[in-house]
Amino acid sequence: MQNRPDASTLLDAVASFLMAEVAPKLEADKALQFRLMIAANLATVVAAELRTEDDRFAAEAARLKALVPGDFGPLSSPRRDERMAALAALEAALVQRLRAQGPDEATLNHLWETAKQTLQVTNPRFDVSENP
Repeated sequence: MQNRPDASTLLDAVASFLMAEVAPKLEADKALQFRLMIAANLATVVAAELRTEDDRFAAEAARLKALVPGDFGPLSSPRRDERMAALAALEAALVQRLRAQGPDEATLNHLWETAKQTLQVTNPRFDVSENP
């Protein structure tokens, strides 16, 4: 059994280190300090994506399967690349349906929920409380 920090915890630690220890030492170089803030923010976003990926994937896959019935691959595969390929196939099928029929309310709700979940990870301060 390995008791080590997971990738998201390590990325959060890197972001904290950059902001707390390195950024203050760059007061004289505002351009470099700004780029450091961007790097720390990117590490925080990737950490949040890693922490929430399984839940976001499951929710999006369930919504897509309800919209586009059929077999599009191994959504429950233990391999991430296979799951993502299956999700991409579902998304492609939805795109084809949208081009042929246009959006319906269920599809718009799916797109809103997917965008909302993405924004909650990439920009948690963005207000997603209201539906469009």
